[in-house]
Amino acid sequence: IAAVLAIAWLIWSSRGALLPFIIGLVISYLLTPVVNRVQIAIPNRGWIGRSRRVIAVLIVYLAAIGMLVSLVATIGPRLVNETVELVEGLPEFADTVREESDYWNRWYEETIPKDVRVNIESHIDEIGDVVAGAARSAVMATFGTVRRVFGFIAGLALLPLWTFYILKDQRRGMNFFYNLWPKEIQADVRNVIGIADRILAAYVRGQLLLGFVVGIVTFFGLYFLDVQNAVALAVLAGIFEMVPILGPWISGTVGVIVVLATDPGKIWAVLILFVVIQQVENTFLVPKIQGDAVDLNPAIIMILLVVGGAVFGLLGVIIVVPIAAIARDVFIYVYGRLSEEGNLTEVADSSG
Repeated sequence: IAAVLAIAWLIWSSRGALLPFIIGLVISYLLTPVVNRVQIAIPNRGWIGRSRRVIAVLIVYLAAIGMLVSLVATIGPRLVNETVELVEGLPEFADTVREESDYWNRWYEETIPKDVRVNIESHIDEIGDVVAGAARSAVMATFGTVRRVFGFIAGLALLPLWTFYILKDQRRGMNFFYNLWPKEIQADVRNVIGIADRILAAYVRGQLLLGFVVGIVTFFGLYFLDVQNAVALAVLAGIFEMVPILGPWISGTVGVIVVLATDPGKIWAVLILFVVIQQVENTFLVPKIQGDAVDLNPAIIMILLVVGGAVFGLLGVIIVVPIAAIARDVFIYVYGRLSEEGNLTEVADSSG
């Protein structure tokens, strides 16, 4: 127990420097099924058969690098230019938003009765205190990560080699992990890992597919409306789509602010575009893609997002939903195993 606690403390203390390795684990997890299929397709004869895993990893590496280079060559220059324009235009965006805020503030003071304004402003002050406290915490956390930047850079440099060994020795590592457990429960451990792998794989694939689809649709919609920075806004929409529920609102808000600052005449068209994309996504894509993965009620997901964000920040918002789904199915499995009628094969089948 002391050794486990010491290791946990070391990992937590160096969590900033370990981010590249977490990224490597995610990449390895996504590439493992592809490597397994390529390995099966390689003939199991002679020295080729003995090196099938290494050859499969190298093939997947080369294919991934080729796709990445093609993607960067296709949209990279435009994405970089639009991102630079977006960053350089932030002061102008701020001035425009300030002007709009002044207009609506005057309308607010002229239209809303004084007693109602006092009540509203008191609540706004309370919210402002909370936001200010969160901002101060974020600034302190930022300064705290500066001292870990060298460890992060070192981990990033080792990422490709580390990912290669993870992919190459994945099966050996899993067998070593299973053999650490007593023989009588090794089958249960395999089933629990299988449950977690099924849910997590489906969730990750679903989020990547949603991000890709939303990014593509957003780009074509903004391109059709002739909106500036269409590629950068579409990439932003695709990335934030992977943050459940809150992500689309964040990317939509950023898009509306940018259009308001650059081309106010198109603000309503862009606003309608983002609303339509979100409604179509929530009505057709999310239930179909995510429903089979986590099978959680949206009301429960909202509570989980709030709890995960409050405890672990942005990372908690991203991982809390699949963890909750995994915990639910593992609980069902363990409950079935401990019951009088529990059967290992039957319960494993019923858990997916």
